[in-house]
Amino acid sequence: MATKIKHKRRRKKKHYKTGVHHSPKCSSPIKYRSGWELAICIYIDEDPNVIEYSYEPFKIPYIKNVRCAKISNYIPDFLITYKDGHKILVEVKRQDKLNDLIVKKKIEAGKLWVAQQQNITYQLW
Repeated sequence: MATKIKHKRRRKKKHYKTGVHHSPKCSSPIKYRSGWELAICIYIDEDPNVIEYSYEPFKIPYIKNVRCAKISNYIPDFLITYKDGHKILVEVKRQDKLNDLIVKKKIEAGKLWVAQQQNITYQLW
């Protein structure tokens, strides 16, 4: 007689604040995935020096696994344009996540990308 094994289904805990933010400084609605991202949207909206911004503006390829040369894409959180023409590529990350190997690789990819651009800097918020 075969024994049935019951597997407990784990439900993902939804502890992230998600929603949609409409900004006069962003051309499309922002589907944020954390309360921090929403707070930054509001902060940027209130900054009189910011003329526009975009959320998850593009993909930056990076090598995720050196051994098998697996390439993945890093999508930064914000690209902010200021009145003086300067731009900032922003990644929103909690302090305790900064030692994660994948996060480190994404940050490095972002820094390398801005090094090839003009008038753009990279910042962690």
